[in-house]
Amino acid sequence: MTKKYALLVDLRKCVGCTSCQVSCKMENGVPVGTFRSRVDFADVGEYPRAKRHFFPKICNHCDDPPCVPPCPVPGATYKREDGVVMVNRDLCIGCGRCKDACPYGARYMHEHLPARNDPKPYANKCPEVRGKRAADLRMVDKCDYCSHRLAAGIEEPACVRNCAGQARFFGDLNDPNSVVSQLKARERFTPWHPEYETKPVVQLIAPDPEVFVAADGEINR
Repeated sequence: MTKKYALLVDLRKCVGCTSCQVSCKMENGVPVGTFRSRVDFADVGEYPRAKRHFFPKICNHCDDPPCVPPCPVPGATYKREDGVVMVNRDLCIGCGRCKDACPYGARYMHEHLPARNDPKPYANKCPEVRGKRAADLRMVDKCDYCSHRLAAGIEEPACVRNCAGQARFFGDLNDPNSVVSQLKARERFTPWHPEYETKPVVQLIAPDPEVFVAADGEINR
């Protein structure tokens, strides 16, 4: 049976240490000011009922990813059979359409990675690249569950391995014995913005539903 990878986050255990954010940057060479994975902080209420919410944000590896249809290059952004939404760096022309289509803000343009694919053949249907060379454009980047680690047989992204609060869990949903399957069977998980109908695979245990409101509000970073 084909694997279906998923990442689950237990917000009861997240302490806002940002070790996931830091380890992701180190593992994947993410430039300063941009993120594949980050933790946002939101302060709500006032003394004596003030609260601080921690909200991890990452590519949701949606079952119906909205980033795939707008890509003008077949295969540049795609979803693998194991559920991982990927960017093919050899095909990306740096138009940014997939980035704009993601409602979760999970993609960014990598300032140090110029596009490798010649954009000229796509210029007629993609005005974003018209008159530009590959060297003028920057390819998109995002979380891919540390696909290089998966390829090496290390079925644990860096953010999961280094989570100090042990709040992150990763594994194969098609394996009933996996930690993610067992957690899904006994806990209630909630996706971020299910109304977008993208069917996010990354989901959270959120004892306080206010955290989802806070995640869209004023953020302290």
